Amino acid sequence: MKNTRISNVQLGLFVMIGLVFLITALYLIGSNRNLFNKTFEVSATFYNVDGLTKGNNVRFSGIDVGTINRVEITSDTSVRVSMIIETRVRQFIKKTSVATVGTDGLMGNKLVNISNLSMAAGEAIQEGDVLATRKPVETDQMLRTLEQTNRNLFQITMNLKKITQKVENSNSLWSLLTDSTMAENVKLSVSSIRTTTKNTEAFTRDLNSVLTDMKQGKGVVGALLYDTMSSAKMKTSIQQLQDASDKAWQVSRDMKLLTEKMKAGEGAAGLLLSDTAFAGDLKKSMHNIQQSTDRFNENMEAMRHNFLFKGYFKDKEKELKKEKKEK
Repeated sequence: MKNTRISNVQLGLFVMIGLVFLITALYLIGSNRNLFNKTFEVSATFYNVDGLTKGNNVRFSGIDVGTINRVEITSDTSVRVSMIIETRVRQFIKKTSVATVGTDGLMGNKLVNISNLSMAAGEAIQEGDVLATRKPVETDQMLRTLEQTNRNLFQITMNLKKITQKVENSNSLWSLLTDSTMAENVKLSVSSIRTTTKNTEAFTRDLNSVLTDMKQGKGVVGALLYDTMSSAKMKTSIQQLQDASDKAWQVSRDMKLLTEKMKAGEGAAGLLLSDTAFAGDLKKSMHNIQQSTDRFNENMEAMRHNFLFKGYFKDKEKELKKEKKEK
């Protein structure tokens, strides 16, 4: 009897120790699924983890490669998440990789997704590195946006229903939609628009061709715009015209000054034009000179018929006739 009681106590202790060991093992496996694999630890800082807890999965390229070890609040705007990742995938995760908080399915548990920004080769991640993060899309915000979108769709649907009812109740609009003649006119209008579009395209091509020729210096306009030699010649011509204009202005100013002086009686020409007494004296002098010339001619004619000078003048006439004959 005494031996039986001792055996029952030993059996109870053994069962209790086994239960404690089993519960401890289940707890360790549940909190750290990589208990029997080689791992290393990295971390990332998020603004909002949106319900992420210890033991949740860490995925890389859609494959579970680790678990969440700790979730700690470091400040009012940041949460530090420590992750245990299997060593076998270290070579594929780069230091430039980005961690984001996601969801396992549409309404599943929260997890951390790690993705490489580029396929370029880079240095592999090491123990204790801190990954860059990206702000996740919050589920509550997404649901609020979806709710607002549903309301807008409902409103649009109701408006379309009202428009459809008005179209059905409006005979004029319904007949317009069912009128075959109107459809034919629309077809003709579309055809005319196509023709106009083709003509516009052709005009655009021709205009592009003209502009290309102008840029290459072809034609008068192209030469004027892009030929530096023609531009220099034109510049020289414009300068010459400017010089000629300046000289003409100078001559005009001089003529104006001369005219003003002549009107004022300055100079010989001004004196002749404005001094009436001098003009009268000059006229008398010319009359006297004319009278003196006439008298001189009369005296010469008288000398020609005088017997003393008659022979002299005849000899002169003979010499003149002889010179004329020789010529």
